[in-house]
Amino acid sequence: MTLKKILTILILLTMAIPCYAKESINKFDYINIDWWKNYNDEILIDHFQTLYNNNHDLKIAALKTKQAEENIRLAGANQLPQVGFDGTFSRVFRGPRTEFGNTVIPKYIQNEIFLPLNASYEIDIWGQNYLHRKSAKKEKEIVDQQERATYIYLTSTFAANYFNLIKLDELQKNIKDIINVQKDIVVMTEKKYNAGLASINEVLEEKQNLVNFEKEQNTLNERKKVLNNEIVVLLGLNTDKEIAHSDFSTVTCPVTPDTISTTVIKYRPDLLSSESYVKKVGLDVRVARREFLPKFILFGNIGFNAYNWNRIFAGETFLANAGIAPTWDIFTGGAKLARYRINKYEYKKAIEGYEKTVLTSIQEVNDALIESKTTKANLAKADEEFSLEKEKHELSEKQFNIGDSSKLDEMKSQVNLYLIKQRNIAAKIDNVISTISLYNAVGGIDYTKAEDITL
Repeated sequence: MTLKKILTILILLTMAIPCYAKESINKFDYINIDWWKNYNDEILIDHFQTLYNNNHDLKIAALKTKQAEENIRLAGANQLPQVGFDGTFSRVFRGPRTEFGNTVIPKYIQNEIFLPLNASYEIDIWGQNYLHRKSAKKEKEIVDQQERATYIYLTSTFAANYFNLIKLDELQKNIKDIINVQKDIVVMTEKKYNAGLASINEVLEEKQNLVNFEKEQNTLNERKKVLNNEIVVLLGLNTDKEIAHSDFSTVTCPVTPDTISTTVIKYRPDLLSSESYVKKVGLDVRVARREFLPKFILFGNIGFNAYNWNRIFAGETFLANAGIAPTWDIFTGGAKLARYRINKYEYKKAIEGYEKTVLTSIQEVNDALIESKTTKANLAKADEEFSLEKEKHELSEKQFNIGDSSKLDEMKSQVNLYLIKQRNIAAKIDNVISTISLYNAVGGIDYTKAEDITL
């Protein structure tokens, strides 16, 4: 065989190779630091960096994304020729009964050496392999949104826990002040009882109040330790130390709008994932439909076929051939039809799931917005209540200073002020956490600038 013929065979084997540009992955900015800067807490931002570097769930999500990328490459491999080496070496022992017409070949022993390179390529006439690769790309988009959802969820969860830790720390300080004042009240009430100015019921009541405050202190201590342990796990750390956090007095909250357009749900990862899944299953239906059509395999091999090692590369041992092999599964027992129907029903399920996700997304955004408005209104009322109680305590102090009331009355007023402060502390942090819930509901974007965002 001449060199020209060999080159012709190689060109035939490679001319159908599909060419596609390497995909550039424009990954969504999962770490929306600009939004979190609205809370003016650098310690929180620093913790986020640790979270993104160490959290095991985020690492698992990233590995799933890499797997999806490899699935695209795997699907793309079916669009390329397959080349392999399939050589054989055998020792043949022939009997004397080998006949060609009237000619009888006597027995003989010889080597058979076959060293070929085999190549095959499925000509994608119906675009089946192309659609399969597009389906793998849609699967990658789904996994991307799942990874994004993991970032949003864990970031929101960590931030909520972080501010709850600040709340518990401030409540601890406040309950400690309450207990100190209540202990003085118990001592003074006992002195009044000893002087015959108070009943035993008053003493027991004040002691009972002290016990209840101490129980609340124990509960706060427990909740704070448990919450700190949860935060440590989220950060992927191995420590029993308390996580650094800002002081309650420095906590700020972003401004929540009165209304949010329902079109903001288009940024939610579950909605984008559901949309991609509908498209993916649609492609799978098209792939299953093309299974009914015949396939055409372009094949060929090139190599050497010899009977002795010393003649393996001789000119007469060269072997090359090429051809097209059409294949068509005429009857498979209904397997192809069943696979087609399975994918078709899955497509209908995907559409129903998408429509449900739309409704659920709108509900969650509306619920989060209502919660945010409620906590904001409750904070305003809590501030008003605390301001009124503060005025009452100032009046109590003035009455004590002019001798119009006892020190005991002034201290009870102070305890009441601290109790109102407890509710005020909780209301302030609840308002902050509601903005985090809204951030999570709208898909991890700055919902005050939703119209300016494109994914």
